[in-house]
Amino acid sequence: MDVTIERQDLGETVALVVTGRLDAECAGELGHAVAEELRRGSHAIDLDLTGVSFLSSAGIRVLFEIHRGAKSGGGTCLIAAASEPVRKILDLTRLAPILMGHHAAAPAGGGSSTAPAEPRPVGGAAAAETRAGPILFVGLEPPAAGALRAAVVGSSRALDAGFADPAPVPIPRHAFALGIGGFADVAPLARRAGELVAACGAVFYRPPQPFAVVDYLIGAGDLVPEVQFGTGLVWQGLPGGRAGFEPAEDEPAVPFDELATRLLEQSRADVIALVVAAEVQGLVGVELIRPLAEVDGADRPLSPSRDIASRWLSFSREPVYARRTALLVGVACRGRPAEPLASFVRPLGAGDVHGHFHAVVFPHRPLRRGAVDLAATTADLAASVPLAVMHLLPDRQPVLGSGQSELVRGSCWFAPLAVAGEVPA
Repeated sequence: MDVTIERQDLGETVALVVTGRLDAECAGELGHAVAEELRRGSHAIDLDLTGVSFLSSAGIRVLFEIHRGAKSGGGTCLIAAASEPVRKILDLTRLAPILMGHHAAAPAGGGSSTAPAEPRPVGGAAAAETRAGPILFVGLEPPAAGALRAAVVGSSRALDAGFADPAPVPIPRHAFALGIGGFADVAPLARRAGELVAACGAVFYRPPQPFAVVDYLIGAGDLVPEVQFGTGLVWQGLPGGRAGFEPAEDEPAVPFDELATRLLEQSRADVIALVVAAEVQGLVGVELIRPLAEVDGADRPLSPSRDIASRWLSFSREPVYARRTALLVGVACRGRPAEPLASFVRPLGAGDVHGHFHAVVFPHRPLRRGAVDLAATTADLAASVPLAVMHLLPDRQPVLGSGQSELVRGSCWFAPLAVAGEVPA
């Protein structure tokens, strides 16, 4: 749904009446409209957001930037009125007093937020080094006994058979998720479900269209993002094992399937939750580029015909996003597991390790060497605008295949994972 902006001249004040969505795709139009008013010499701009149905963190960033830009020029740009979904986001993030100014009513309650846990000491150049095949682990800390609990949400059959709108799933700061879904919204999920990944209260989503702009929603204050899944996996809890990693020899990068294999060995588990923050040598995978509402008979994403599948999925024809930094979230397992996980995973390489991983790509950000804090690392990456969200999938075609994803160096967090049965979406 596009955004529309109507200008109303109210004498000393100009009102911009906004209708639609303020997300990564459309919020920039409001930024341009406010910039044009400032160029015209307007110094008092009121935003009427009563017609806005959805506000993401990308939209919040634009609202904050135009507020700050108007203020630096000696003017004001405030939200004079807001829809209930917008007001809820502003209250939960505690931005209403800033972005609404005198238009903001005092919050009904003071609210409270849980203080983040103190980060554990990080590894450094002096941290212990552990060689595991072609990988050098720095500051390796195995996970504690016991498994994190996960649930498969929805079903992979949704990609071929469609689905009804599922109940929203909250993603608090200790939760992680990946799959095909979207932010909780009024529009049918089948029209907007795309690649989605969540970590530490930050959710990143790619709409199902070619060259889509990544949208995102970051938990802050009392705001807990909610998402809907056609198919996905959600687990609760921070993985307790962690390490820095880099190539052990003179190789330029670490193959991703090799990293997953070695961490399965270190955890002594058949299934692990795995989060990786790394500088990228190259990523290989796919992106959904059509809404699932268009599934019709043989015309479906999981068609055995490559020609048909390619109309639904954009395959990386070579490793992409070199010299960027990525956050990878997913599950890895030895061999092919039992259901419900069996339908959710694919081979990660030529060996017997299977998995399912989504990656969100950011501009390059240097990473500290060794075992570092997951929540702090995620927050640092999420401070920049995401470039892409993709499902990692190796391309093992002879000669012409793109191979698999490779990482230069980074940090990883892992723990045994217990997966519950399929939960209807």
